[in-house]
Amino acid sequence: MPEDTQTVTKKQLASWTIPLHWIGVSGGISDTSDGVLSWGRAGQPEIASNRIEWAEKLALNPAQFVCLEQVHESTIVKVARTNGGSGFLDPATRLPRADGQITDDPHVVLATSHADCAPVFLHDSKRKAIGLIHAGWRSTLLGIASNAVNSMTREFQVQPSDLHVAVGPMISTRSYEVGEDVAAMFISKFGPSVVVKYNGKPHLDVFACIIIDLLRAGVATARLCPRPPDTYSDLRWSSFRRDGERAGGMLAYFKLN
Repeated sequence: MPEDTQTVTKKQLASWTIPLHWIGVSGGISDTSDGVLSWGRAGQPEIASNRIEWAEKLALNPAQFVCLEQVHESTIVKVARTNGGSGFLDPATRLPRADGQITDDPHVVLATSHADCAPVFLHDSKRKAIGLIHAGWRSTLLGIASNAVNSMTREFQVQPSDLHVAVGPMISTRSYEVGEDVAAMFISKFGPSVVVKYNGKPHLDVFACIIIDLLRAGVATARLCPRPPDTYSDLRWSSFRRDGERAGGMLAYFKLN
C-alpha cells in the first residue's frame, strides 16, 4: 500500500463522517451509542425505533432511505426516489441480493449495514453521483469496488479519474486472522502484500484489497484514502468478530445535498 495517505481528522474520528472537504454530499456511519441498527440483532420494533431516532438525529427523512439485503456478493443497483423507504423500517422490503447502490438523485439516502465489513463511499462532484457499498471479504474478492465504479461509469458517464473514495470503520489487518485457503485466494488476486503474518498466522488486509481494486478500475485518488478506524479494537464501533451475534450493527449513509 502507498504511504502517501491523508490523515483522518479528530472530528471524523469522534463521529466518523466522509471527508469534510467533500462538497454537496453528506455521509457517515452510526456507532454503538445509537443502539442496535442491523436487522436480526434484536426485535424488529426495537430496531425500527432505533433507526427512526438515528435518522432524526441526522435530520434525515426515514422515507428517503434505501437499504439492501446484503448477501456478501458484488451486485450493484441504481436507485432513485421511487425506491425511498426500502428496507429502512421493514427488512422484508429491502432491495434483494445487492451489496452496493449508486444514485444521482438527491431525494434518496443510500444506506448499508456493517459490523466489521467496510463501508466504501464513492463521489463524483462533476456528475453529482455517489455510490455506497458493503465490502466484506467475499464481496471484495468478487470485485465489488470495481463493479461499483463500472456501474457509475455506465449509468452516469462518470470518469473513474474523477471519483473520490472514503472507507469507513472496518476490521483492521491485525484484528483479522484468516485461514490459509482464504489468504491464498487473496494473494492470487491482489498480490502477496495483502496478507500479513502475525504470530505465524495469516491476517488479511481487506482495506488494501479494496484500494487495489479501485486503482485497477482507474480511481487514482484511491491511493490517498486514509486507513479507517478498527472496528474490532474500538468499542465505539460494532464488530461481529469481537462480539458475535451480540454485535448490534451500524448503518452507513450517503446522500447528495
